[in-house]
Amino acid sequence: MRTLFRSIASLLVMVVAGCTTVDPDECWINTSGGFEDEQPIPIGAGVGATSSGDFGSPPAAEPLSADGESNPCMAGSVTYVSFSPSEFPFVTTLPDDGTGDGGGFQVAKANLEFKRTSTGSVWYCGITIGMPLRNHHYGKISASRAADISVDVTEEAAAKMKYDLPPGTFCIMFVPAVEAAFQSMYPKLGQVVK
Repeated sequence: MRTLFRSIASLLVMVVAGCTTVDPDECWINTSGGFEDEQPIPIGAGVGATSSGDFGSPPAAEPLSADGESNPCMAGSVTYVSFSPSEFPFVTTLPDDGTGDGGGFQVAKANLEFKRTSTGSVWYCGITIGMPLRNHHYGKISASRAADISVDVTEEAAAKMKYDLPPGTFCIMFVPAVEAAFQSMYPKLGQVVK
């Protein structure tokens, strides 16, 4: 009976001791509740891994994720996304004749850059976005307004993507994510996304 008790006691000691350390290459969540009723605090990789407390290299100057905050504990998550209206050069493909509730059509072909900082990889996703020159719900849509709308929508879609996907799969899934963001942010716009 004492042998069984000692075995269980030593097993408990090993489990407790093993659960109180954080290895530099692991990410854990502090479940104590954070500060004054805030959410749990993520404990990033490398916490307590250096003896001096200094950075091994200076922190990055730019935000590292789509929403401007980095989370070292999300695998493949650290990606910088910031698109520019100049990446969406809209051209008129069908002039607006001025009749009816809406008319005309314009299209932009973009090759958007994505960077996964965890691996240093960079890839591009080609996307074509079209929308009317005039819409019953949104009025006249100039090329610059169409580009601004496209930036808002593609950045919103990019923020919700899984960056641990292979680039080809990521790009295939990005197109319907952009379409869904259009439906959510600009319903009844009449856009086409390919």
